[in-house]
Amino acid sequence: MKGEQAMPAGRAITDGAPLRVTSTTDALVAELRGRILGGTLRPGEPLPEIALANSFGVARPTVRSALQELVNRNLLHRPAGKSAMVPVLTVDDVHDLYFVRAPLEFQAVTAIASNGLDTPAARRALAAMEALPADASWADRVQAHTAFHIALVDAAESPRLSRLYPPLQEEMQLCLAQLHSSYPEPGDLAREHRILLDAVTSGEVDTAKKTMHEHLTHAVRQFTSQSQD
Repeated sequence: MKGEQAMPAGRAITDGAPLRVTSTTDALVAELRGRILGGTLRPGEPLPEIALANSFGVARPTVRSALQELVNRNLLHRPAGKSAMVPVLTVDDVHDLYFVRAPLEFQAVTAIASNGLDTPAARRALAAMEALPADASWADRVQAHTAFHIALVDAAESPRLSRLYPPLQEEMQLCLAQLHSSYPEPGDLAREHRILLDAVTSGEVDTAKKTMHEHLTHAVRQFTSQSQD
């Protein structure tokens, strides 16, 4: 319009103040996610909206939004007409998860070993896992495990692989959350992943693929053995 000054291109973007991304819903999602991955909320345990609203002192719509976010991440299951609950993974579920996961990680480690790609983010994630205190929660260890595997896949430098993999890892965390007893010592999980990273960065493709195969099948065996106890 006449008399108005045109705003320079990009001004409306660059003059914006930093946004606060944490909301009550985000905080509730983080809290429930930690309890699921840490094993405080057990598989099959229902999460009634009213009970959660009363427990955390929040409105039911907030609870409903948080639960839906966790359902979207495959960390909760909500049967029609019933309360959301922590999924009960069967042995068949775990085999199917690894059936889908394995080809993606094999592609990643093959690319890294074949092309001599650097893995700085994976090294940092492993260092963070190794630096966790002895009394760190299992949820913290599960989160560190997830960060490592996502960083390792990202090191393959495939944008599409990096888009496909993280949603699968969300569900994989449920499996790891139920394997706490398989790693009795605080450093067990980190040591296992140190062996994996050393193999992947050795430059030997067969070694990288063999170690990744052993890494994945070990987790399936552990889950199967635990389920049969």
